[in-house]
Amino acid sequence: MAADIRVDTVVAAVRAAPRPAAGHRGSTPLALDDAAVRQVIDGMVEAGALVRSGHRVRLPNHRPGLDPVMRERADRLLDGLREAGAEPPRVEALAARLGITPAVLAQLRRSGELVAIGSGVDYPRDLWESIEARVDRVAERGPLTVARLRDGLRTSRRHAEAILAFRRAERRRLKPGRRAG
Repeated sequence: MAADIRVDTVVAAVRAAPRPAAGHRGSTPLALDDAAVRQVIDGMVEAGALVRSGHRVRLPNHRPGLDPVMRERADRLLDGLREAGAEPPRVEALAARLGITPAVLAQLRRSGELVAIGSGVDYPRDLWESIEARVDRVAERGPLTVARLRDGLRTSRRHAEAILAFRRAERRRLKPGRRAG
């Protein structure tokens, strides 16, 4: 699902690529150093086989996505989390039951489909946005405490604490005068 990849990651992957058994066609070790691999990448960019954006490259027409079977599993995961509302189960356990690997789970988070707000607390993007709006309404009526948020969202203390911690971290990260990223 990754839309692009860092050039240094490509170079490292080329260096770490497994070698076929001795005597096998193609078993000759790659005799390119890192600079030569970067020149190959630059040549692929010039030829249009790759598109460069700063330190990252991608295939020209790449659109991140999952294969149909994994997409169906991911949709079932997201639907299950939506049904649970503000108090979803731990996503790792649910994903494992559906046959979703940790790598795919990480991709769902990187793509923004799944928002990880705390340890074991993840929400589908649309549900998270509605929860944020509800949290804002609770905050308009007074100080935002764990107890008020728990009662306002009808959720557990664990989820309310995670939501508050995530919001505070986001506010600190986005505060004017701080570098984002």
